[in-house]
Amino acid sequence: MKFGKTFETHLTIEWRQQYMRYTDLKTMIRRGVDGAPTGEGGATDADISAYYIAFEEQFFTECMHELTRVNNFFLEKLAEARRKHATLKLQLLASARAPGHTFSSYSLQSSQRLPSMVSLRDNNSGSNRKLMTQRQLRNAYSEFYLTLVLLQNFQSLNETGFRKICKKYDKYLRSTSGNDWLEQNVNPAAFTDQRPLEKLIIDVEELYTYYLAGGDRSRAMTKLRVPPLGQPTPPRMVFRAGLALGMFIMLACTTIFSYIRRPPEEKNIEAFIRLYRGPFTWVIFNFFMAANVAGWQRAGVNHVLIFEIDPRSHLQPATFLEIACTFGLLWTLSILGFLFHDLINVQDPFVFPLALTLIMITLLINPLPIMNWPARWWTMRLVGRVVTAPLHYVRFADFWMGDQMNSLVTCMADHYYIVRFYAICWLRYANVIFCFDEDMFVPISRCLPAWFRFAQCLRRFRDSGSKSVSYLLNAGKYSTTFFVVFFSTMRGRTDDGYANTFSNPYTWFFILSYIISTIYCYAWDVIKDFGIFKIWRGEHLFLREKLVYPQAFYYFVIVENLVLRCFWAVELVVLYHKLITPYNIKTCASILEITRSRFIWNYIRLENEHLYNCGKFRATRDIHLASLNAQQERMLENMMGETDGTDPGGSSTRHADERRRLAKEYF
Repeated sequence: MKFGKTFETHLTIEWRQQYMRYTDLKTMIRRGVDGAPTGEGGATDADISAYYIAFEEQFFTECMHELTRVNNFFLEKLAEARRKHATLKLQLLASARAPGHTFSSYSLQSSQRLPSMVSLRDNNSGSNRKLMTQRQLRNAYSEFYLTLVLLQNFQSLNETGFRKICKKYDKYLRSTSGNDWLEQNVNPAAFTDQRPLEKLIIDVEELYTYYLAGGDRSRAMTKLRVPPLGQPTPPRMVFRAGLALGMFIMLACTTIFSYIRRPPEEKNIEAFIRLYRGPFTWVIFNFFMAANVAGWQRAGVNHVLIFEIDPRSHLQPATFLEIACTFGLLWTLSILGFLFHDLINVQDPFVFPLALTLIMITLLINPLPIMNWPARWWTMRLVGRVVTAPLHYVRFADFWMGDQMNSLVTCMADHYYIVRFYAICWLRYANVIFCFDEDMFVPISRCLPAWFRFAQCLRRFRDSGSKSVSYLLNAGKYSTTFFVVFFSTMRGRTDDGYANTFSNPYTWFFILSYIISTIYCYAWDVIKDFGIFKIWRGEHLFLREKLVYPQAFYYFVIVENLVLRCFWAVELVVLYHKLITPYNIKTCASILEITRSRFIWNYIRLENEHLYNCGKFRATRDIHLASLNAQQERMLENMMGETDGTDPGGSSTRHADERRRLAKEYF
């Protein structure tokens, strides 16, 4: 693989603008060589020499600009890392010596490794400040270690990039100026000195080993180790996903053919659709998630950071594909069992949907550390935070999950029907059609996802100090769902008293509420969630300045989002003319809604959040440190002074004047 491709693959996306522009410099060299005058064109030796002298000056001026930018950013991040390291070290000792905090005896004995901080024992005994727990310290050190690894990767890539570009300059221009410039400017630069960063990494590893891993280095490195950057999906995982996909496609075709040739009994068709539509939604959802993750990775959208997932244990697209195919296999096998129940001597076909639902739930909540337990626990915990929305601070992942649930309204209603069917109707009645009539809990289940997001918006408004009106506007968007559901329910319950549905006043209230909801939600999607319609002239018409995906994709999303949001009107007309049964048109509407807002919407929404992180240069999860008291702050300043003033050997570090200039701004 060429270095330019390696460079793009391994860089930290959120810091992209701070890396040297290797590709631009390489292009500059090629254009300079291609545009050079030649003797055949009538140029004299003096003209050719003057051209190359001017080009050399221009090229190395550009290189110096890149070098300064890279060096300053590295010094900023190194200064930030030193302060975080010193603060974490203070917190670690304070927690280790505080009464009531359970650290191993090995850790307490090793605390003598930091004799200058022994006074923390007495200092914290009289302080009422809350100390960090072992779990918080482990998470903080794990995230901090990742930051150091990313910064080390920033060092390595840029140093190699400057060396490669200077070598390429000398090769194309048959010169030694590139090597000379490299020796004079790059080699003495602060960002090429590996020692300060390596010392921080070693210190973190030792502190974590002694204090948080009971002296077990292998255990400590298991928690700290970061997977190789740019590592491809393991072939074994790809093979499993491909095998599962092939099996699912084969069984899906068999299921479709079997349904056509041997459909369920007429009285059981609606029950069949209701019982299998909910589980099928989860199959589609996981297929879309596989496509989403693959698309984010290909476009460089750091979804792992956005969702604040541990990069050591996040799921690859192949894993989501494998999960989707596994659920799909169970779904198809259950349907085949339902269709051919009499041939396998099973009298009651409704055993199969029940078995499918129970198996899928078991696979999700199984507490054993198998089958991607960290991801399953993350999902369950996230759903729990959404359900208890007003009680927690709302993060991006929380309201993202709430939005996913808003597109699964039909799925949630179907699962309510499943519970009600097996709890009340199954084994009691020969005719089960009436078991799927709408009761008072169906509209409640349709309102719950909107309520979760409504409560999240109110909580965010409270946490913002009641200063951000946008949270109230967002809450208003979700409140329109309550009116739509109310008028839809009232229309369904009063339609029998009118000659046709358009004679029912609730129908017109339903249409009006849906129009308002559609306009409100569409405007919020494109303006707030997608961040587009910011440019009204020029190349990016109706879009925004920074784009990650091809420009045509954004125009497609603008049109697609509006068209699919208006599908309710198509549904209303189809049902009025009785062209399709209600449960079939509702199935189509459910699939289109998932496609619109939880597949395509996910691409643009996370891209918008990713660009925000890039603007803040946030490449790792935030580390929330407990506050320090006055004595700890003074001790921290002394530690920072010692760290900046001397290197491990006791002599002055290189470029101490540059670090001192950065100190006031970044400390």
